Amino acid sequence: MPSPNIKVDKTTAEIDSRIDNRTKTDEMSEKITNICNLLFTDGSKFDKEKTFDEILNYIKVYNRILYSQISNEVYAQFEAHNPEETARKLGTAISNIEKVVEYINTKEYIDKKERLKGNSKKAYEDVEKILMKIWDHVNLAQNQYSYLKPTEIEYKKVFDESITPFKEELVKDVNSQLLTMVSLFTALAFLVFGGISSLGSIFSNHELPLLKVMIIGCVWGFSILNMVFVFLFCVGKMTGLNFKSNQDSKANIVQKYPVVWWSDLIILTILAGSFWTYFIRKENMDSWFRAWCQKYPQIAMCLGFGLIAVVFVLVSRALLKQTWKNGE
Repeated sequence: MPSPNIKVDKTTAEIDSRIDNRTKTDEMSEKITNICNLLFTDGSKFDKEKTFDEILNYIKVYNRILYSQISNEVYAQFEAHNPEETARKLGTAISNIEKVVEYINTKEYIDKKERLKGNSKKAYEDVEKILMKIWDHVNLAQNQYSYLKPTEIEYKKVFDESITPFKEELVKDVNSQLLTMVSLFTALAFLVFGGISSLGSIFSNHELPLLKVMIIGCVWGFSILNMVFVFLFCVGKMTGLNFKSNQDSKANIVQKYPVVWWSDLIILTILAGSFWTYFIRKENMDSWFRAWCQKYPQIAMCLGFGLIAVVFVLVSRALLKQTWKNGE
């Protein structure tokens, strides 16, 4: 007769096995908790025989102690009570264990064990060994919690000792940078507003000819612009700030700071034009032009407006072209 084809779902079997193990572990944890509760009972109410029987019944069913659960119960005492109450509770537990140890050394217990045979007698002997292990583990868990888990005060003390050098260095560095920045911006404010004030005094002098005012204004603008640039350049070196337009290491100084150089070019161009115009007016070299304008005033007027319009259109087209190019 052929054997039946039986399929076993290994995955389901493994899951069921894990569930069974988890259930058994939960039961063991609950029993250990009950034993610990008996051990934490006040000495006047403690029943050593009942505690022994509870441990004996546990060993007969599960055959081993969950020491991790004992640690959890000890740690729970630290969390639930103040240090004095916790010390009293743990002292009571150790004292109760010692009472159970004294019980297993009594003649009554020894006679009772001698009458047992086989597995029953072995269970008694296992409890005798486990009692000392429980006593030792309660002391171990107490020392572990006391030495390995710092209190809030100890943690704050260690934290303060560790952070103080860094805090002092950080505060010193921040204060130094703050003072530097305040000093730099104060100097920049004096530089800019002082320059503006001096420029205002120049334009307030109505006796100066327009060309002289333009020349003085260009010299003032060129000086202030470059002083601000040098000032910002020094600030960047001291603070590590970078205001370059081109970050390429191979770029030259013009490529790195194009705004400054283009501004200098515009100011110097206006200054050169003003100087040349002032020279022409002083040497009376423009007499023919003035005579021609007086002879043909309408043509001169149209040519002047036309030239201004052409320059405006060319500059506008160049700016629009650059704007569209950047926007693409």
